[in-house]
Amino acid sequence: PAPGARPAAAVDDEAPPPEGNGGIPGPLGAIIFLVKNLIVMLLKTVFFTGNLKFNLDNNRKGTIRSACFLLTFTIVHVLGNFVGMVKGPLEANGEGYFFDRIGWTGGLGLVQDFPFSIVEEYLALGLLLHVAVALKRSWDISINYCLYTGRWNMLLSGLTILFFLTMHLADIRFSSEMKYTMLRPPKHFVAFSGLLEGRVFFETDESVPLVRVRDLYTREVELFKDFGTSMLYTACIVIFWLHMLIGWKKVVPADAMQIPKDHVKTVTWLGWLAATAIVSMYLSVVWYTYVMPPMQVVNVP
Repeated sequence: PAPGARPAAAVDDEAPPPEGNGGIPGPLGAIIFLVKNLIVMLLKTVFFTGNLKFNLDNNRKGTIRSACFLLTFTIVHVLGNFVGMVKGPLEANGEGYFFDRIGWTGGLGLVQDFPFSIVEEYLALGLLLHVAVALKRSWDISINYCLYTGRWNMLLSGLTILFFLTMHLADIRFSSEMKYTMLRPPKHFVAFSGLLEGRVFFETDESVPLVRVRDLYTREVELFKDFGTSMLYTACIVIFWLHMLIGWKKVVPADAMQIPKDHVKTVTWLGWLAATAIVSMYLSVVWYTYVMPPMQVVNVP
């Protein structure tokens, strides 16, 4: 390379995607290959990307696999938020307590009241990998381009999302203004007897003892009843949507995804539809909370 030239992107060491439709034609084939290879990406999220060496390289497997994991978590998270806000405080607070009560997994069972569960720890690792490799790739590949070329789109939108995540964690997960309430949590984490009626994370049987839990419902109401906060969340969520649309278009034809070439267009559209559904539910939570009168919650010290 010429003196002073920036290093190129690390070459993917995966085999190229199969030609044709991979033996399964039509939309069904696209869905099958998407699900199959998404599962592979999830199983190889952090520790099998080739990025974690004595030096961090810019192989995009680190962003692809971590992105698949983060998107899967986002789908689960937004579904929980959406259902919790529509169903009310018991469901919303019960979902929060579901993750609180598995905190012991973060300390591998050695510390009963560990502050973070293994889910949160792995999520943090996936996010750290995604951000680190994305910044490395942007520095190596895009930094010398002008803004109008579009090569900074992922970097700028990604930095906005990083700001949004930091703000959201400060607003909810680490808030000093969190209130508490009482709840009857399911003995086996999920209220199996209530699934058909849409009751997942709390019991109505009065023989189940009450437990003091974080009042996430009231905290969200306090946040989203403020018009400025709702507008800021809306702007960040829309940028997150654009980041997903641009990123998914780059991810699908990558060798690491192994999507047969005839299915690339269909899988791209499936991802865009999923991204639009995710963002629609996030925005629904914000503006449903802003518009609708809140349900009453009895708080305890």
